Amino acid sequence: MTALNAPAHSRPARPAEHAARHVRELEGIRALAALAVVLTHAGFMAGTIGRDVLPGFVARMDIGVAIFFVLSGFLLYRPYAMFNAGLGVPPSLRTFAVRRAARLVPAWLCVLVITPLLWREAREAPWTTWLANLAQLQGVKQSWIMPGLAQLWSLSTEVMFYIALPGVAWVVARVVRGRSPRTELLALVGLMLSAQGFRALDALGALPPGYTWLQTLPGTLDWFCYGMVLACLTARPGRWASITSVIRHSPLALWGLAACLMWILTTRLAGPYDLSQPTIGEQTFKHLGYGLFALLAVTPSAVGGGNPLSGFLASPVMRYLGQTSYAIFLWHLPIMFALRESRGFGLFQGHFWFTLLGTLAITVPVASLSWYLVERPAQAFARRHTS
Repeated sequence: MTALNAPAHSRPARPAEHAARHVRELEGIRALAALAVVLTHAGFMAGTIGRDVLPGFVARMDIGVAIFFVLSGFLLYRPYAMFNAGLGVPPSLRTFAVRRAARLVPAWLCVLVITPLLWREAREAPWTTWLANLAQLQGVKQSWIMPGLAQLWSLSTEVMFYIALPGVAWVVARVVRGRSPRTELLALVGLMLSAQGFRALDALGALPPGYTWLQTLPGTLDWFCYGMVLACLTARPGRWASITSVIRHSPLALWGLAACLMWILTTRLAGPYDLSQPTIGEQTFKHLGYGLFALLAVTPSAVGGGNPLSGFLASPVMRYLGQTSYAIFLWHLPIMFALRESRGFGLFQGHFWFTLLGTLAITVPVASLSWYLVERPAQAFARRHTS
């Protein structure tokens, strides 16, 4: 590689050591993101959002999706960022594809098959909805959402990111080659701006109507790019020492900013609490605010050298919930629907705490079964055949 990379004697192992040290904290953050999604769906079903105590807080807990996307950007782009820094090689396309498929597909197919057994409306879904879900396009059009699995729109966006990432990383690597490390960050900023441009096209009515364009990868790419920027910073700790030093010594300041931002987001500046249509300004403010909050929340654990919450985030309970967070995300909504239906609770007819706690009491054991019987064996199989 060229001069933009660290020389061989400049502690090349440090980024790998850093990743190993902080992965446990990131699992804890992933757990909190999954629990936030469960919380907002319980509030929505019970009708708590927009009516009871802290309606704005419960309504905005879908911010967990932004945290998921930032984490994905950081963790999945990191090998490519390290390659650009001269500290390894990126995964082969085959390895990346096989391991991503093993991570997502088996558990997702299980929930897609079993949900119709729990929820009558899912059994009655049209064939177009089934086809869209099998193709992971459910996030592109509202009518393609499977009843009982509305949360899977974000999984569709994740899959789009997985498909696009190797190509995006290749282009960025070509742009960076022979240039300053700053070029990589500028390239990612360009991708962030492209997401805002895409959202502007939607606001202007320039995109074909009838589709949920803002939920797709082009409309949320900036959230992933926040994580990719963090990957760049940690891949070149010497080059960005001044920035990473400030982060390591200021975790409480970053979280304080995140808390202030969340307080603002819980107001109606970020749009209505229910399904009412927000204005373009409210929609834009909410999107930008969610991305910035997720960045502030993840940064201390991704870049920092330990923080006051390290013990909590890396605790056995949080790590376990983070490990099973994908299955919690997949299963909580069909279980929530079935639980409320079993008690005769209609939509928006209250019983928030019963819905929340009952769903968690069932979902966490189900997620554990998914992890031990489906996900972990599938990932182990993928590792054996790609090592």
